[in-house]
Amino acid sequence: MESTQKKGWADRLADGMEVLAPLFDQPHLASIRDGFVAMMPVIIIGSLVLIILQFPMSLEKGSEVYLGDVINQDLANALWVPFNVTFGLLSVFVLLSITYALSRRRGLDPVMPIVFTFMSYIMVATPQLLDGEAATYLDNSGLFTAIVVAVVTVEVFKFFIDRNLYISMPEGVPPAITNAFIALIPGAVIVFGWWAIRFLLNIDIAGGIFEVLSKIVPAASTYVAAAVAETFHAFLWTMGIHGDLTIGIALEPIWTVNLAANAQAVAQGLTPTAIYTSQFRSYVVPGGSGATLPLAIYFIRSRSKRLKRVGWLGIWPGIFNINEPITFGAPVVFNPVLAIPFIIITFLNTTVAWLAHTLNLVNPTYIAAPWTLPSPLLMFMMTGFDFRAAILALITEFVIPGIIWWPAFKAWERQVLEKEEGVLEVAPAPA
Repeated sequence: MESTQKKGWADRLADGMEVLAPLFDQPHLASIRDGFVAMMPVIIIGSLVLIILQFPMSLEKGSEVYLGDVINQDLANALWVPFNVTFGLLSVFVLLSITYALSRRRGLDPVMPIVFTFMSYIMVATPQLLDGEAATYLDNSGLFTAIVVAVVTVEVFKFFIDRNLYISMPEGVPPAITNAFIALIPGAVIVFGWWAIRFLLNIDIAGGIFEVLSKIVPAASTYVAAAVAETFHAFLWTMGIHGDLTIGIALEPIWTVNLAANAQAVAQGLTPTAIYTSQFRSYVVPGGSGATLPLAIYFIRSRSKRLKRVGWLGIWPGIFNINEPITFGAPVVFNPVLAIPFIIITFLNTTVAWLAHTLNLVNPTYIAAPWTLPSPLLMFMMTGFDFRAAILALITEFVIPGIIWWPAFKAWERQVLEKEEGVLEVAPAPA
């Protein structure tokens, strides 16, 4: 007889998926992720301007009269200022946020790395500012350049600090003065290093990155890319891995670029065209990944006491797009009966939502709002008060999942009831 029990398919697959776990702790990727997440208040504040100025003043078909058209134009123009200093400087804010997050992870005081990163970015991405010309890479077009400059600058700074390549001050000198002299040598190398790359070697880093990404971003914003990414994210959840965080590490910058491009298009009176944004995902995962609200409702009506408890625990957070009580309580994780529909629903929601955009049945998202709002209200707001978006959200939150979850629920309920009844049968009679 074998001394060890042979692992099942789920255990073997889980062992294989453990290779993804280090992604969450990798300092550079985690800092980039945290840097973008921290910018959500900035994006929402800028979106408030669009909510106000793009509020529809007519419900007539074909009418395009917005609040910004009917209020005092001086006031309307003034309201665009917060938009311009949020979306118009988005790359700068992301630059500072990533620098802060990575500096903390690398054990550095973030103050001086932030200063040197900002100086370097201005030289690398917007050298025309030095000639008094308008900048070009301060908005979403410079996001990836901001990532490169932030990561390289922090790592160079840490290189000098780790090797004691700095000016040391004697004891008794105030810490502020000591820290200033410590930063002098690495700061000079950083600033003059970027200066040499941009002005002596005449390498346009920002322009080159933008040129490359002008091809990559559209490729990563196609239906195929979205369907693969979202289906993979659902699969990861069924393995107990946070699917949203995993794909977000790679796609968050692209989602942000697309959202900012849509917002700026609307601000210029143009039609937004980018479909795959972080906000679009609210069609894909309404009520949480796998769109589990209908499953929670089915659980509440179940004859199983355990499923009924899980349903009540999951229904309320599910309304606000938090469904871990269902994912781990049902459970969906390592449970083929529920994992398969979980993945299928994600794929179908992605497909249906994308098709609706392709057929111009809904507006693309261009406004950021707190993701914990109920999905129909959330999509109504993020598409500029397009009621059709709320209808689509209801379809992807209740209709499609409700159909797919029903047979899976019945099959799982049957198994759970058999176990519960088996426990009752073997329970000892009371004395």
